[in-house]
Amino acid sequence: MNRIFNVSYYTFLEMVRNKVLYILLFFAIFIFVLGIAITQMTIGDELNIISDIGLGTIEIFSTVLSIFLGISLVQKELSLKTLHPLLSRPLSRAEFILGKFFGMILLIVVEIAVMCFIFASLLFVYGGIDRFIGYMPAVYTIFLQTSTIIAVAVLCSTLTEPAVAAMLTISFYLTGATSYNLVYAITKRTSETMAKIITALRYILPDFSHFNIKDNLVYGRGLDGLSIGFASFYALFIVVIVLSLAIIFFNSKEIN
Repeated sequence: MNRIFNVSYYTFLEMVRNKVLYILLFFAIFIFVLGIAITQMTIGDELNIISDIGLGTIEIFSTVLSIFLGISLVQKELSLKTLHPLLSRPLSRAEFILGKFFGMILLIVVEIAVMCFIFASLLFVYGGIDRFIGYMPAVYTIFLQTSTIIAVAVLCSTLTEPAVAAMLTISFYLTGATSYNLVYAITKRTSETMAKIITALRYILPDFSHFNIKDNLVYGRGLDGLSIGFASFYALFIVVIVLSLAIIFFNSKEIN
């Protein structure tokens, strides 16, 4: 456990030094500012618009960060020839993979905390700070969704080069983000037999609709604890399966 913590800590420090992090943070803040400008030109509830933009920005920034930093977690060590010395110590390959994963998780937790601070500040300025605590379940499910993306990025990083890993991880995200609506639309326009087949595929493909609760909270549609519980279980299931595959593939990988 201590070895996993050490790898996680140094992975976190390495990511914090990455210039990409600060470039993405700048664009995230820019989107927040742009959102404020949009509210001044839009007819409607300002707090709802700010809330929608704020939670959406946290989700997008977390996703982009997890993809573009996660895809090089393993390959970077291989290209810099630093992996072999690490594994020559009393550090197993499984501990290395888990350490890399939790290091990225720590980075995302810090990133989400910073973004939430900016978001809460905006709500405070517009007199809606009382809404912030109510949005925490949405922030939690954004974290769950991001955790699954990080796990896939780690898996892809053990298999291939960063460019291909990026495409695979982005494909996973796009599939998860669109599968529910896509399956629903297709089943409405096909035969009953084909609809059953396509519906069955829905249980195989990733489905991020389980994590999408922010609209319910922003627009007061209500939320039950069962949704949060299932989202937690679903994310844990994906992370365990994907990280297990990453460890299996990494254990069979030849390292020169």
